[in-house]
Amino acid sequence: MNAITAIYDQLAVALTADPLLLLASAAATFDPFWDDFEDEIDYETDPLTIALQVTRGAFPDIYAEAIERMRAGAPYAELDRLLCRGISAKGIPLDDIETIGWGIPLVAVGIDLEDPEFYAVHSDLLPILAPFGIDIPEGESYRIEVPEGIHQVGSAIARSLHEQNDPALRQVSWLFGWMFSCTGNSLVDCTDEALSEIQPLSWDPEDIAFAIEIIEEANGIMRDAMAGLDVLKSTPDLMAALERHIATLSRELKQKGKLDEPSIRLEWAGLGGGAERAAVADPEFLLVRGDAA
Repeated sequence: MNAITAIYDQLAVALTADPLLLLASAAATFDPFWDDFEDEIDYETDPLTIALQVTRGAFPDIYAEAIERMRAGAPYAELDRLLCRGISAKGIPLDDIETIGWGIPLVAVGIDLEDPEFYAVHSDLLPILAPFGIDIPEGESYRIEVPEGIHQVGSAIARSLHEQNDPALRQVSWLFGWMFSCTGNSLVDCTDEALSEIQPLSWDPEDIAFAIEIIEEANGIMRDAMAGLDVLKSTPDLMAALERHIATLSRELKQKGKLDEPSIRLEWAGLGGGAERAAVADPEFLLVRGDAA
């Protein structure tokens, strides 16, 4: 046994004999960044380091698994997949850790009624939007002409439907809430462009909990909105009533210049079809907080 090997063995024995050294060894093994991540996250550093710092503070179980794989020599691509899969499982969809440095990734599903690309993807909504006066011209168009006051009428329709007891009608209300950006959920009401103008949420525990909540609510709203679309397409009487109500509200808006929404009473009784669907049970509306704007 040479001197270097002997010294190594002596250090190993001393390490196991001294509780403080043993604790330091365990910390270095299981938490090698314990001293590096004491300060706030440096969003200018590399994505993997940011992802490890984020998970160390917010998701220690994911962090521990990632460190274990790092010590085993896992390549960057494997760590990327592991971290994205783990964070997504917590309720925050993440496809690539390259985006983690921008804050919590949030996906907007809101609508811009003037954007012709929207109608190319959602041509099934054209018959529903036609009674509002939206006409899609043939050929290419940079912007779609949207009648003045259309959002007031659409919002009034959404609120009236939301007040109904029939679960199917309430699902239709989420459809109109989505189309006219009045659900109260920022992810459903904002387009990507509008959401990009709002300060991103940080990876602090409070913001993480808030993000998970609005993501879950947005998913529920969109499920109900799509179910409401099926209800509307399969219920001709409901579509006919919708057209009548749109015409009535549009006339009132034209005559008075505004809608007196508290006094609006639209008749929808018996038009929902009594469909048994998993409607959202009147969730609390969530907006992106004022201090994040």
